[in-house]
Amino acid sequence: ISPLNNMSKPGAIDWAKPETYVSLYPAYRKEQVRMDNAKITRTNVVEVKDFNLKTPFGTGDIFVNTNLTIQPNKRCAVFGVNGSGKTCLFEAIANGEVMGFPGHLHVHHMKELEHDAKKDEMSVIDTVTGSHEYRNALKKVEAGIEKAMEGEAAKADEALMATLTKNLSDIRKAKIAVHGEEATAIKDATQMLRVLGFDEEGEKATLSSLSGGLRMRVALACAFFINPDLLLLDEPTNHLDLPSVLWLENKLRAYKGSFLLVTHDRTLLENVVSSVMLIQDLKLVNYQSEFKKFEREKENEDRAREKKTEEFLRVHKNIDPSNPKYKVKRNYELWMERRQERKVLLEGKFTFATPTPLVAEEGVDQKDISLIKIEDLKFSYNPETLPFIFKNPINYEIKTGTRVGIMGPNGAGKSTLLKLITGKLTPTEGTITHHPDFVTAYFGQHSTKELDLESSAIGFMKWKFPEANPGALRAHLAKTSIGESVVETRIKNLSFSQRSCVIFAALTFVPPHLLIMDEPTNFLDLESVDSLIGAVNKFSGAVVIVTHNRDFLKRTVQSFLSIIPGAFLEFETMKEAERATYSFITALEQGEQVDFQTAIQENRGGGAQHTDEDQRIRAAKLAAQQARAEAEAEAKEKERLRLIKEEEDKEKARIAKRNALKDDWVVGDKCWACHKGKWIEVEVCRVNPMGVTYKTPTNEMIMTDAKKLREDNPQPAKPANNNGGNNRGRGKNNNNRGGRGNGRGRGGNSNNSRGGGNNRNNNNNNSRGGYGNSQQKSNGGRGGRGRGRGRGGNTNAARN
Repeated sequence: ISPLNNMSKPGAIDWAKPETYVSLYPAYRKEQVRMDNAKITRTNVVEVKDFNLKTPFGTGDIFVNTNLTIQPNKRCAVFGVNGSGKTCLFEAIANGEVMGFPGHLHVHHMKELEHDAKKDEMSVIDTVTGSHEYRNALKKVEAGIEKAMEGEAAKADEALMATLTKNLSDIRKAKIAVHGEEATAIKDATQMLRVLGFDEEGEKATLSSLSGGLRMRVALACAFFINPDLLLLDEPTNHLDLPSVLWLENKLRAYKGSFLLVTHDRTLLENVVSSVMLIQDLKLVNYQSEFKKFEREKENEDRAREKKTEEFLRVHKNIDPSNPKYKVKRNYELWMERRQERKVLLEGKFTFATPTPLVAEEGVDQKDISLIKIEDLKFSYNPETLPFIFKNPINYEIKTGTRVGIMGPNGAGKSTLLKLITGKLTPTEGTITHHPDFVTAYFGQHSTKELDLESSAIGFMKWKFPEANPGALRAHLAKTSIGESVVETRIKNLSFSQRSCVIFAALTFVPPHLLIMDEPTNFLDLESVDSLIGAVNKFSGAVVIVTHNRDFLKRTVQSFLSIIPGAFLEFETMKEAERATYSFITALEQGEQVDFQTAIQENRGGGAQHTDEDQRIRAAKLAAQQARAEAEAEAKEKERLRLIKEEEDKEKARIAKRNALKDDWVVGDKCWACHKGKWIEVEVCRVNPMGVTYKTPTNEMIMTDAKKLREDNPQPAKPANNNGGNNRGRGKNNNNRGGRGNGRGRGGNSNNSRGGGNNRNNNNNNSRGGYGNSQQKSNGGRGGRGRGRGRGGNTNAARN
């Protein structure tokens, strides 16, 4: 609840009595004071049982008998389809409309700054420092007490003056916890704004002069300046460029309070949340898992539920309505219907019909027809007082086959370019030529401002297309998820995502030749974003897209424009365009640590002044990054070619070696063959086109490929060391051991000789027998160990 709605007139306040000026505090702080005075322990746990919430006009249910649970220091995503009630939930919490919600929790609903004539004239720095309601109230109390101390009553009454002095001291202590004196508050706000790309001039700018991305940066700065117990983030990445999203990600990772996050940015969800609150079937379902795991769990649950439902409906196909299970059957049927409707809706939610072919000169393909041609364009909103957005003349042509994505930092001129080519702005210099007959569909960052909030979706469509069949308009709205349940609802009571869908319906009712979209994914859920990507890819006309959603660009366009202060460049690949736009992109791709503060400072857009020297330094850094990336790519390609050549050389050597092998054997030749894993000497007995037949020492006849035979033994015997067996054996003449092995062997007969064997013991006196399988005997030594018995010779040293 806004504190402004709870403030009494200053004249009603007795500044000597804290219980009276507490009425100036925000509702949450008043409740904290009440609990502290009553010595009631405060907790940040939210546990609301049997929670119910209806749509704004009470025409439908959003939640029915569900539980709303939020643990302290919880990083939670709120996930649900468009229109499921995410924004309504946030507004109900922020406005104190949830029965049983702890009133002492400081809650802030962070969302895009709405346009307000009075607020839009405030500067950026004043907007941030003035965003903390409790701090504003303390400032009013402080001023009130100071004024009372200057009055005659306080000067004449020592007790009253002492009371006012104590109260003033208490208020100033309380201010310390909320950024303290004005100088401290400005310093704290400035630090955030600097990191977000606003320089000294930028923070003096009015809100009305800012782009959508810069306004969202201000909203984020306000949210973290307020630093509430529970932060509700409603699509915080809307309009944000990549460095700003990086900054937001780091702030959320370090946030000490709890936050609930609604966003269509999958990467942000995967990187910052540790739990998910799912809105489904009028319930809130909590998952204590990270987002990737949640998606897998949800998909498995849906499959299992669908299978269970299908089996139940099959078994109870003809159940009687009086049967207790009939209600269960109806619930299952409704769930299946909703699931199927959702699948069908997503497949056709955004449909762009094929445009009417344009008249072309003979020999000119439809895809090569020029729709918009920009020549030597320069632009400034006010050449006399404001810097040029496009100072260097730009030239560009959009044809029917163009599919281009535009990237750049906030405020660099992306939306300005779109307004120029659609005639909403006039070039300061240069010309823009349009095809006389083509149709443009333009979805801007603030297209929803075109909607009459007092009208309905169907009313807007009828106003837009007065000659169209109302039934056709309703059917077209239904394709974008504006069905019968909301088609007559006033637009001011629709969520931002639903308003976006109304605009899409209007844009696509008449098939366009050129589709221009400025941040089209704002307010769309993840499934709707995927649906829009599919529709754009099927569209046969020209496409111009401005978005900071990298995945969306990667999957929908074929070329890229990079717009930064002082540069307007076209690239064939997204990597090249990003390297020309952001100085940190190569480090980010390679998994290196990126300093988000430096990233924003080096890649600033419209929140700062850009001198020629600034642009020169920036261009040099981007060029260095491009050179580094090209060098690394060249090194990788060189290594790839080296490995290919190495494999080719190996294959050539293998073939050469095979070709060099003897294959002209004749009967009677002695050679070597690999038999049962060992090379043995054999004799060639027969030669025919099928191969060579050889005879082994045991008279086995075996046929093989001629080139598998060798003239020499590939595994020649090791140099003779009197070693026996296949394994190492040790045996010496005096007090030495016989070797171990798999075959028979005799102990050595001389000093330092070794002998191996499994059967016989060494024959020398005082030597130890080999290990064997039969009875063994030595003269004066020990019997060998083995499965058989070992008997000592003439001594008592026999052992098994």
